[in-house]
Amino acid sequence: MPIVEKDFTIGLLVTALLEDRYNKTGHMRDEARRVAARYAEKLGRFGTVVNPGFFEYEDEAARAARELAAKAVDCVVVVELAYQKGLIPMRALRELRVPIIVWNAQLVDEFAEDANFDLIMVNSGMAGLPELTSALIRAGRDFHLVTGCIDDPATMDRLGRVLRAAKAAARLRNSRIGIIGHPYEGMTDLMQDNFAVMETLGATCWPIQPDEVTDAFLAATEKDAGRLVEEERAKGRKIEVEAPLMLRSARLALALESVVKAGGYDAVAEFDQAWLAEERVGIIPFYGTSRMVERHVPFTCEADVLRAAAMLVLEELAGHATFLEHYILDHKRDRVFESHDGHGNPALADGRHGVRIVPTIYYQGVHGFGASFSYSYKPGDVTLLSIGSVGGGRFQLIASRGTFEEMKPRDIAAPQTFFRWKGGSATEFSERWLRAAPSHHHAAAYGDLVAEAATTARMMGIGFVEV
Repeated sequence: MPIVEKDFTIGLLVTALLEDRYNKTGHMRDEARRVAARYAEKLGRFGTVVNPGFFEYEDEAARAARELAAKAVDCVVVVELAYQKGLIPMRALRELRVPIIVWNAQLVDEFAEDANFDLIMVNSGMAGLPELTSALIRAGRDFHLVTGCIDDPATMDRLGRVLRAAKAAARLRNSRIGIIGHPYEGMTDLMQDNFAVMETLGATCWPIQPDEVTDAFLAATEKDAGRLVEEERAKGRKIEVEAPLMLRSARLALALESVVKAGGYDAVAEFDQAWLAEERVGIIPFYGTSRMVERHVPFTCEADVLRAAAMLVLEELAGHATFLEHYILDHKRDRVFESHDGHGNPALADGRHGVRIVPTIYYQGVHGFGASFSYSYKPGDVTLLSIGSVGGGRFQLIASRGTFEEMKPRDIAAPQTFFRWKGGSATEFSERWLRAAPSHHHAAAYGDLVAEAATTARMMGIGFVEV
């Protein structure tokens, strides 16, 4: 749940110079307003659009900026229908500290023989945009460019990719990451300044006492836990955990869900081992954490805050994310075996091999080995993503493209996959990845998302490395 409950909101600024002391095309105003409304309609597929309407003059630009600021837009799209003095859109943009997308848009894809000057007055933004973009550069403001016709699917796809990146950056700026327990002792990649996380990424980090989960566990009934188990069976998942331990794992899953809901957390970084010695709980929460990831609430182990943030980015870019770690370099086949204890996202499992719920083989609590998911990920193109800490409170996004290969799951009581890097050998991949300041954890999602990840990093004002 975001800190402020709101839709992803796109501010639209549509401008052109129609009439001043020298220019006399004011008869085009009604048409300009209609065209502005058309651009707003096109943007509506990507989010809620705030459209102050077509404007020409400095006072109108200032009013438009105030309206966008009042609606807390997450990004602003600028369209010039025809030449406009650079001062006018800059008057609006100087008031807005959100990502700027310059949409070099046209209604037409050619200048036909029967075209007249009226057509030019709603299709010649290229005349004035050099003035705007140079002013943005001069002002030290970053911006993103999309050029093309509004009825061209490829243009709209490019615009959609930039707006998805803006949505991912906005998600982080408006997110709350819960921290249960503490980072695993001695893990240097999990040592970061959480104030810097807020200042740079926008996400706030809130401690959650393990006792909150314990109290919620005690409040969860076996009847509700049994209903959860039946839901898993209804999904075709094979349960290989003894009934008492499965019910205990399901109660802990319900407890995690309850705490997330009560605290309004978008993601949680938790120390799995927090309840192993707790007599009232006494198991590892792998089943519950993976269940939350499947329900679009990223969970990471070892209180890994930055990978929780990376998973939030991928949730926006791809719809589902998961949590992994590099394990074995398979040099014979140039691939990397990837897994992580019982953490993962069973929504991304390969249906050909099914999903098993089994006792974990990693961590024994006072009540035994808790339930864990075991499956392999479905094959397909994927993007790996991590947020690396590079010192001085600075972060960078690290992304790499490859594929998950079809595999029969090994008997390790965990989600698992083989990753093949698009760039070549497993050896070269490992060395490039290691030089990029990653964590020993990373996130992953299906699709080639490297370009969107790079755009997201720019919008967050952090570095980007493609491996």
